[in-house]
Amino acid sequence: MVELIAESLQQTGYFETEVETYEWNAYLDRVINPAYQDNGYLPAIGLSGTFNPHSFCNPIHNSANVGACCNLTGIADPELDELLDSARYGIEVAEDSRLRAETYDEIWRTLAEERYTSFVHFGVETAVSNADLHGFAMWPFPEGVFSYGLFSPQDEQVAWIDGERPAGDSDLADLTTGGTLTAAVSTNPDSFDPPHSSDTTSTIVQNLLFEALVANDAEGNVYPWLAERYELRDVRDVDRTVYEEYMRPAGTTAEGAVDVDEQVIVRHPEDDPAADDEVRVLLPEDAREAAADGTYGMWFRYELREGVEFHGGGELTAEDVVASYEYYENSATAPQTFDSVLAAVAVDEYVVDVYAQVPDAEAERELPGISVLSADQIADVEKGGIDPREGVTPVGTGPYEFDEFVDEEYLEVSKFDGYWVESRGVTDAFEWFDGPDSFPDGPVIDAVEVEVVPDDATRAGALRSGEIDLTYDVATATLEDFDDADGFLVHAVEAGGYDYLQYPLNVEPWDDPRLREAVNHLIPRQRIVDNVLNGWAEPAWTPIPRIARGAGTTDYEALEDAVGPLNEYDVERAEALLDEMAAEYDEPS
Repeated sequence: MVELIAESLQQTGYFETEVETYEWNAYLDRVINPAYQDNGYLPAIGLSGTFNPHSFCNPIHNSANVGACCNLTGIADPELDELLDSARYGIEVAEDSRLRAETYDEIWRTLAEERYTSFVHFGVETAVSNADLHGFAMWPFPEGVFSYGLFSPQDEQVAWIDGERPAGDSDLADLTTGGTLTAAVSTNPDSFDPPHSSDTTSTIVQNLLFEALVANDAEGNVYPWLAERYELRDVRDVDRTVYEEYMRPAGTTAEGAVDVDEQVIVRHPEDDPAADDEVRVLLPEDAREAAADGTYGMWFRYELREGVEFHGGGELTAEDVVASYEYYENSATAPQTFDSVLAAVAVDEYVVDVYAQVPDAEAERELPGISVLSADQIADVEKGGIDPREGVTPVGTGPYEFDEFVDEEYLEVSKFDGYWVESRGVTDAFEWFDGPDSFPDGPVIDAVEVEVVPDDATRAGALRSGEIDLTYDVATATLEDFDDADGFLVHAVEAGGYDYLQYPLNVEPWDDPRLREAVNHLIPRQRIVDNVLNGWAEPAWTPIPRIARGAGTTDYEALEDAVGPLNEYDVERAEALLDEMAAEYDEPS
């Protein structure tokens, strides 16, 4: 993809391009770094969002996410920040879905006009399995590629292994139990510590071990999970200035950051750490005090299931949930957690109240969206230290428990004998479950081995030879071969994400919008989809994938008609803009 774009730029005669490639984890460390924005490079990366349209614009464009995930080049547009917040936060958009969608339409048009980012294509999440794996289905986000397929009662989804009959037309009546699923991933997990990692492979393996208060189905509907039930207790029409009396002053750094060690829950909207020597901030202790006083935007109550066991022993209680929220403070995922969460407070042993800072249209899904960890384990490790490479065995409540990990080679997990869903039965565990009586009470595959195989051809060869049963992230040309071959199944679903380039706005001449417009018109989106991805993708004429369009636009076809032409491949328009710039820069045209 990047080489095609580089070639397109060079053909104008205005660019000399050089493509640098890195091993994935090294690349991630490189680009998610506040200093990266000043080097003048164009990073190419992918973003996986959620069912929330906010997740496809805010992480890469809100100034709060510089140096986190994933504002890589220092985009800092106060008007855009305000617009991004107004599409999700506030009593009006929380209560009026039409107004919310209209605000997102304005965001997509603003992004198309400013061209801070070039969205290249929406992906199709794919995996390939052999015919021994039955019942497997894809999740629209790569993070759930294994855990969703193995056991998801919210979509009546379960996978099993049976080498006696080929997969394809089997149903629950044919289900067999036992066996080991051997799967391959393309990169080494960077961490087993959920809040302190943001790469996809880490989340994939974490999802086998950890669970959350709620779960989503493939349409984005929310179901109680570790919480037996939950309810919205109160909504208050406030903005973030309401916390002013609870705030304290904090200094700022030369880089424009708040100079405090604790997590900043809310910064006063009128203060700017890039311009002010001192700003007002709400810290965690202050936030809990505000919630106790009745100062909050929303109040949700979660009643936990009793008798849920951690892999290492001990029962899940409110203490674990609250400790987990606190563990997310100052983590890699803190910007996406504390853009809404105000405080989590234990009411009693099995009841937790979670407060939102302001009315939030996505609160039901986003507030409880953390992995619940063991308070005992958290107390014994440094933040980011839940990792077998640090001598720490990850402990969750999920259906599989950790067995062994050899760095850069493989991970082994096995069914947890004390898994709470299996001990209760799926029908008794979930009041909302209305599936067939034959649906199992937990995953039926006994163990999962995840092998790290970076090379695409080696992974494909391992699948053909029977060394592995399943892999994802297969080269698109190879997908075609598997799709045509007997004995293999290609599983595909439209993805919740896109690949993109981001422009270094803080480095001349990228601060000139004409240059960004010109380069955007030189990205051959359709050629990339057809020739690089062999049709296993869709050109991104807008920045909003299909799964988020329900809440994220009033009329997707009208939106595409409006902003699509701004992203078309148009060499003539690009060269006219470059000629215009060259004349002003006193360069020969």
